[in-house]
Amino acid sequence: MNNTSNWENNIAIAGVGLSAAAVAMRLLSCGFRPLLLSRGLPQVKTVEAIPESALRLFDALDLTPALQMAGGFWVEGFETAWQGNESVIRPGKYIHVERSLLAQAAIAMVIQQGATVVSSNTIAPLVVEKESVRLMVNGVEQRFAAGIDATGRSALWSRPIKRDQREIAQIFSTSGNESLLRGRIAQLRGGWAYRLGLPHTMTVGVVSSHHTSYEQVQDLIRESLCLPPMQLHLLGRRPVSPQWAEESIQDRRLAVGDAALAYSPIAGQGIRFALSSTLAAAAVVRTWRDSPADRDYATQYYRELVSAERLRHISNINSLSGNQPLPTNPPQLSISNAPLPSIIYYIGQTKMTGLYINGLIKCTEAIALPDGNLVRWLGNFDLLIMREFCTKPRTTASLIEELRGQPLSQTEALYLIRWCLERNILSTADL
Repeated sequence: MNNTSNWENNIAIAGVGLSAAAVAMRLLSCGFRPLLLSRGLPQVKTVEAIPESALRLFDALDLTPALQMAGGFWVEGFETAWQGNESVIRPGKYIHVERSLLAQAAIAMVIQQGATVVSSNTIAPLVVEKESVRLMVNGVEQRFAAGIDATGRSALWSRPIKRDQREIAQIFSTSGNESLLRGRIAQLRGGWAYRLGLPHTMTVGVVSSHHTSYEQVQDLIRESLCLPPMQLHLLGRRPVSPQWAEESIQDRRLAVGDAALAYSPIAGQGIRFALSSTLAAAAVVRTWRDSPADRDYATQYYRELVSAERLRHISNINSLSGNQPLPTNPPQLSISNAPLPSIIYYIGQTKMTGLYINGLIKCTEAIALPDGNLVRWLGNFDLLIMREFCTKPRTTASLIEELRGQPLSQTEALYLIRWCLERNILSTADL
């Protein structure tokens, strides 16, 4: 790869973690040539719990084999003990895997697919231009179609950054315990603690807004995490407060994963955002190349996606600091069981925006919801079909029959109508 060889398909990626591998894999499938830049820093060997719901993202990125290569281990459920309550088991399956091994396996896969990795002591600053980016690689200035920051909380190319609160995690490791594989999180005075296990190793973390040595809280930790007497080895300390780049996208520079938005680990959603942001970033880069007319919509799409994730996450974290109970299950949509009106019609308002469609960001219509969000599909159902069906008032019974021809089941049709009524997409014409 050099500065004169079709740089329009060359993409510079800073970092060699899971986010870097994920975006590289996606770009490879779109015909790009990723160059990954590594500082060669050792990665802390900690255990990660990946919820079953996130596996579809691994499938979408063709990275599912990396989980097996890294020794991923299935565990049933996750325990929470919050506000002094007895522990509750959150249902569902989780894959526990050592994070550094997962990143190494994913990087090995993208190298096999044709990506290039360059290691040096430092990663050069990125020079961002309107249509490309430039940086020094092995002493030679090279031009790329885009630069992607996947350096995690370091955010080497995406500063300035902002943080919410100030929390530090002390990370420990210890030997594995077959009876303690299930993850557990517990509230402590002034913070919280967690454990995540594999058969051969266990990660224990203590999080608080001030420095507290393990010796000061070891008995409390052991009790709250149900740990037998064992030797814990300090791996290090690191910030874990929510953090985000002020500009997640700037001209041809994008931040993905923790470089764009680092979640608090208490949310358990950091890996989901890391992977979903790489899918979106790859779609933006592909749109810049393949659909120039939608370039500005693609940029705005990514900026709004990260911003919406940040606002949602900060709201959730603030609710926990306000002594709200830790949720034991993913939030579910609340759909009223009240009787449906007999006559309904479409009242939704639309606007043009960028949406993810078949791997590209396309300018198209979306429905504006009362909370300011935009939506086009509910599952696989195109909500604009409701505009076609209900331009004029019609009976609910006839709409249900028409929806069943889409095809939807009776239950799905009823759910869809109630969902649209609650969000002012449909309204009742009953007197």
